[in-house]
Amino acid sequence: MLSDRRRLFPLGAAVAAVALTGMLSEVRLAVLFSVIVTAIAALGLDLLVARTGELSLAHAAFLGVGAFTAINVGGRGATWGIAVIAAVAVTAAVATVVGLPSLRIRGLQVAIATLAFQDAAEKYLFTREDVTAGDKLLSRPSVLRTDTRLYLLALAALALVLLVRRRVTTTRAGRSFVAVRDIGERARSFGVEPGPTKLLAYALSGAIVGLAGALLATHEGTIGTATDPFRLLESLQLVAIAVVGGAGSATGIVIAAFLVKGLPQLAGGDFLRDWTPIISAGLLVVAVVAQPRGVGGVLRDIVDRALPKRATPSPPVEGVDLASVERPLALRLPVPALLRAHEVSVTYGGLRALDRLTLEVRKGEIVGLIGANGAGKSTFFNAVSGFAPVTGSIRYRDVELLQTRPAGRTALGTARTFQDMGLVRAETVAENLLLAQTWLADYPSALGILGLGSTVRRERELRRRAHAALEIFGLRELAGERLGDLPYGTMRRVEIASAVAAGPDLLLLDEATAGLGPEESHALAGTFLDLRAELGLTLVVIEHHVPVIARVCDYAYCLESGVLIAEGAPVDVTADPAVIASFLGTRP
Repeated sequence: MLSDRRRLFPLGAAVAAVALTGMLSEVRLAVLFSVIVTAIAALGLDLLVARTGELSLAHAAFLGVGAFTAINVGGRGATWGIAVIAAVAVTAAVATVVGLPSLRIRGLQVAIATLAFQDAAEKYLFTREDVTAGDKLLSRPSVLRTDTRLYLLALAALALVLLVRRRVTTTRAGRSFVAVRDIGERARSFGVEPGPTKLLAYALSGAIVGLAGALLATHEGTIGTATDPFRLLESLQLVAIAVVGGAGSATGIVIAAFLVKGLPQLAGGDFLRDWTPIISAGLLVVAVVAQPRGVGGVLRDIVDRALPKRATPSPPVEGVDLASVERPLALRLPVPALLRAHEVSVTYGGLRALDRLTLEVRKGEIVGLIGANGAGKSTFFNAVSGFAPVTGSIRYRDVELLQTRPAGRTALGTARTFQDMGLVRAETVAENLLLAQTWLADYPSALGILGLGSTVRRERELRRRAHAALEIFGLRELAGERLGDLPYGTMRRVEIASAVAAGPDLLLLDEATAGLGPEESHALAGTFLDLRAELGLTLVVIEHHVPVIARVCDYAYCLESGVLIAEGAPVDVTADPAVIASFLGTRP
């Protein structure tokens, strides 16, 4: 019931917005129209900033690209609908091109790159008559002749944008954006390609702003050169609205757009309008200092106090087989060794982290990889995952991994954990397990966002798999908890659960018991045995706790300075004098 009551808030806001058409003059509705256009543009910017961490200072220029494209296309005889579609498509393409530098640079450098486009568009592009089409007119369809109907169109466009944002956050695209933002190149281990993912974010953001530009062009009909809405100050104002509204909060951003753009005009007088930039700057400072989560954060706190959030029921897990994953037939054929590394070397500059390492992992085994810190154990995992410069050969199911992109190795049947946590701490436990299954979300991102085809059913299946993995590790009750709020030992268990949810045949665990007490380590070691017995997994375990190695491992390898110094049964390896001198220090 509480969840249903929460859904009444956006519904009530929509009803109130529509009801304003009969209460306000067309002049004031025109002001609200401009607020909605600004809010849509800010929501497009926020999709980029909040989900990927990429700061753009060019969104006013994108707004201009959308507006002038609509005028150029519509003013040359195309229908209004075609003009709007063209504005969305062209702006998405331009934003994608502007986003190309983000494949090589990040942070402030990306902001400077987008600033360069904003400056170039403002000074050289939007001053040209052939671009702005000052002699052309975008005619409204007869159904949009009045400002009231145009206002209702803007409301419908805002609703569409909010729906798209919602679909983004709950599908493969949004999870990929967050992974690239928070764990960078490690997102490849989940089947996420950072480069295309960033460009998709720019394209979606540009498409949304292009829609805002088309609405603006529809209202104005024609727009003069070097118009204010497309200047750098407007880009900065959009950033301010996104920050004041609260990153990721659609409701907060819409309210912030009203405060910055609408309130000075509705209040009347030139004073407030002239001081709008100062007001925006002041709100930005207040938001950053007093309430970093912005208006959206304040609203969430109020709603949470008024209507405590009810736990979302977990989907049923009966019948979910985590070990049953469709792979190409050739990869399911039996082979002598599941993983075979031959003469593997990894060199960073003048340092050789691995030196001609040869080892083998057979299906159904639990293999231990031991050695002192800096021995090269995690480097070997990085080599298998594609995160290290490798020479030699690493074959998995007789497929050469060195010829496979890192993002594709998970689809072959490998999954891993990281020594220092490879999950997104700002997201919930359940979202992290869904992220780990990105390669299983094998639908085009556009279909997922639109909710077409079998994408809804596929997402439902992924959620069932995620909760089944949590059930194995006794974590189902924590599904809705933010990962970063959990104890470190619990986070490690969640990371293993996420790797299991990805449906691997080979699981690489990097110091899974680090930070755990003896009892927790003993219990987790029992889970390793259960994973092999119940799911048929093969495990390679990097471990410093000798009792864990002795209990669960069938075979062990010991490294020293990147060189293999001993291999065999754990009891024999740990008794080897070279191992004792290098790793144990004393006889076990």
